[in-house]
Amino acid sequence: MLVYPQVASVDVSGPLEVFGLANFLTGQRLYQPITASVDGVPVPVAGGFLKLEPTCSCADLPDRIDTLLVAGGPGCFAASEDAALLAWLQRLEPRCARMGSVCTGSTVLLSSGVVEGRKIATHWLEAMRLQSEPGLATEVDRDAIFVQSGKFWTSAGMMAGVDLALALIERDQGRALALDIARFMVLVLRRDGGQSQFSSQLLAEATEDPQIRKVQSRIWEDPGGDLSLESLATVAGMSKRSLGRRFAAVTGTTLSQYIEDVRLNIARRLLEVSTQRMEMIAFKAGFGTTTSMRRAFARRLGVSPNQYRKNFGSAEQGPGRTPRIEDGLRMDLENLVNGKSAW
Repeated sequence: MLVYPQVASVDVSGPLEVFGLANFLTGQRLYQPITASVDGVPVPVAGGFLKLEPTCSCADLPDRIDTLLVAGGPGCFAASEDAALLAWLQRLEPRCARMGSVCTGSTVLLSSGVVEGRKIATHWLEAMRLQSEPGLATEVDRDAIFVQSGKFWTSAGMMAGVDLALALIERDQGRALALDIARFMVLVLRRDGGQSQFSSQLLAEATEDPQIRKVQSRIWEDPGGDLSLESLATVAGMSKRSLGRRFAAVTGTTLSQYIEDVRLNIARRLLEVSTQRMEMIAFKAGFGTTTSMRRAFARRLGVSPNQYRKNFGSAEQGPGRTPRIEDGLRMDLENLVNGKSAW
């Protein structure tokens, strides 16, 4: 595991713990987990609450390396401009049977050039930033928990590094051991759906454009109402063609996509903190029917509404919580109308 200043401690310890458990549960030394920094000196982790002492420097790594992973963390941006670190990645790549990253460690790999032209996974927020980079020669999967592309294995945010390590062990040692480790860690071996279900960030946020903001406000006010292009054009005081073009230009998404984004976010909030029936949630979110809501969840998030509730529903759900979620949605609407980001 390659580390650097301001690395996220869980990006390092999470995956390495999985490999250590493979040794512990089998009583064999299947893996030799080590950490390395460019110069071998201790590095401060993000948050400043401890320093991580690497096993060795990059110069002390063996000639052949089974798997080299680059950890993520706030320091990834400085690391991606560290000429010495990037040079080491370029030199080490031919010596690695497998290479990859945890979370935003992918940004460091990208800067080194070793994954150019490959498909990668990363934290959903970093994926959004990378996809806006001009001339990016690498495909970024914004939803995947982890991605394998040839010998390169990359994972999404933080704890997805554990998923990645389990997948590597399953590849190396078989499914039975990977399952044993997952049970020991009280985890599932395969998480349902992708990381879209962990992001509450709307792809198109509230805009400063007053006409487009009126349209966004109407969608949030009445997600199940008449949201036809004709109706929304009347709200904006524009022609249908002009509204479609300006909405896409200002927000970077289409009207239909934005409407579905809003409905999904409302449904997710209700699933997280209320015990309302699926039919009522589908109605309040504007889907109309549970079938339509189920299809949208499957298509966009890779899970059913029931599974989403199991993953994220509060243990303290109860009838008394419902008014609070509706108050929260009203606050989001007020923020949107006032030109602030609603999510």
